Amino acid sequence: MKNTSITLLLKFAFFTAFGQADGLVEHRVFDPDLKTVQLYAFGDGTLPAGMSSQVLTLNGSSEMVLEFDDLRASYRQFHVKIQHCNLDWTPSRLRELEYLNDYNDFIINDYEISRNTKIAYFHYGFVLPRIKVSGNYALLLYENSLSEYPVASLRFRVLENRVGVSAQVIRAQDPALWQTHQQVDFELTYGDYDVRDPRNDFKIIIRQNFNENLVKTDFRASSLNGGKRTVSFRFFENENVFSAVNEFRSIDLRSNFNRGNNVAEIQQGIEDNVWLVPQTIRSNKTYLEAADLNGRYLIETLDGDESSLNADYMHVHTGFKLEPLPQSKKICLMGGFNGFNCHELVYNEAFGGYESTLLLKQGIYDFQFGIRDTYGNTETSYLEGDFSSTGNTYEVFVYHKPPAARSELLVGYAIVNQ
Repeated sequence: MKNTSITLLLKFAFFTAFGQADGLVEHRVFDPDLKTVQLYAFGDGTLPAGMSSQVLTLNGSSEMVLEFDDLRASYRQFHVKIQHCNLDWTPSRLRELEYLNDYNDFIINDYEISRNTKIAYFHYGFVLPRIKVSGNYALLLYENSLSEYPVASLRFRVLENRVGVSAQVIRAQDPALWQTHQQVDFELTYGDYDVRDPRNDFKIIIRQNFNENLVKTDFRASSLNGGKRTVSFRFFENENVFSAVNEFRSIDLRSNFNRGNNVAEIQQGIEDNVWLVPQTIRSNKTYLEAADLNGRYLIETLDGDESSLNADYMHVHTGFKLEPLPQSKKICLMGGFNGFNCHELVYNEAFGGYESTLLLKQGIYDFQFGIRDTYGNTETSYLEGDFSSTGNTYEVFVYHKPPAARSELLVGYAIVNQ
């Protein structure tokens, strides 16, 4: 298994000997033995792990927490390094002492062994150190030391709340997109924040359903009100329009005794196996309103009292009924549980569609299917459909780079639901 991990890491060998990237810092887990890797802001009024947005307020009462399971089920010494990033997720030129008070090598000493589970694991936890500068960051996780390759890199953001964001989500106003797309309208209020050119200095990024692959940027302000100190954004070429997708599919794995939503069969054994109800195309069906987690997941078990240690892992078998696609096309299963990265399904003629198996911890998971081309682009419209009534979550990030600064600050943030 370790050789497999090293092979995967080498495929992503864009890190230098100091753990900094020459290019883009991805949001990805490289070690296949690490499961249920969660990085989330925790504090008063925040949502549970896996549900909270990875945005930490500078000098606030909440903390950024890392949790993960190691299926090797034996102690490994993990180290954490915090990397400050530019707006485009490349490493910035900031010195570590500019954004941290401590030496940038943190050993994870908090770990426990799973209890009464068929698949044993070590559960690790770590509270990130205080950060002094707002902006984009990556948590780099290493085994044994700050060696050449990390076993995981996780993106998060730190907010210095200086600019107000007023946003709303409505159906796309373009008649051609009215039934399939949504648009995000927003306005900024910068109050006493010192900015030389409010119309051009703010950089806006909008993200849909916490998915780093579904972002839009390069928005241009349409008007400025110096008296009210507001910046308005009105769009005429669908710059702020997103495909509305569909409600996420969901599976309830909280019990290995009783079948939850979308579960067709549970087979108990030395290790438990779960078969999902065969999935089909939804783009040719009528939109059906349904409660979901907007792509996220929640770890929970009905069979124990402490989910982080008592929740077991299950082999989850997924099948999608579909005629074979051209060899250049791949069917992907995606969700917050795998960072919306492509988990590929394989065609099985006997089944009459595509199949795959995932190892998942007990809980509730949102997921969707997409088709990936040879260029790595993934679209969901053909399999899932696009319906403007879909309940999506959007985040608006406002960045600003002061004249003397060497990196962008995150100065405004809003989260808004359809």
